[in-house]
Amino acid sequence: MAESEGQTTVASIMTPTVYTISPDDSAQSAARLMEETGVGFLPVEFPPVGAVLGVISDRDIVTSVLAQGLSTTAAVREFMVVSPETCSPGDSVLSAAEKMASSRSRRLVVVNDDRRAIGVLALADIARVYPDFGAFVLASVADQTRNAAGTQGWLG
Repeated sequence: MAESEGQTTVASIMTPTVYTISPDDSAQSAARLMEETGVGFLPVEFPPVGAVLGVISDRDIVTSVLAQGLSTTAAVREFMVVSPETCSPGDSVLSAAEKMASSRSRRLVVVNDDRRAIGVLALADIARVYPDFGAFVLASVADQTRNAAGTQGWLG
């Protein structure tokens, strides 16, 4: 990896447009917002404060709501990932990628000092700028996911 990759900040490659949802919103509302905005990931913020409490993905809706038989009216708080890994806009891409790999996540919420969502850093953002580095992180995430699934008997 080139030294410049460790020096590039998250702010320079993140997606600055971020859509959020409340923990009280329904799974169906979340799915509609994802469909309308073309995203597959939403930070969950506490409305009056705006601090990130959790995240949900389109995969969470499928695996936690549909596959488990929850109603589409189930509140987001019932299936969100609580206390997700986040990063700051001034963090290095290297630091953020290490967080992705260690947390087996393909996306991080970029937060300000008040923990409000100000962007999203996706593995695709890293891969777009640093293809070799992005492939390395993806392989790490995939390997960790396979290992976790194998120990729990999810994969044959």
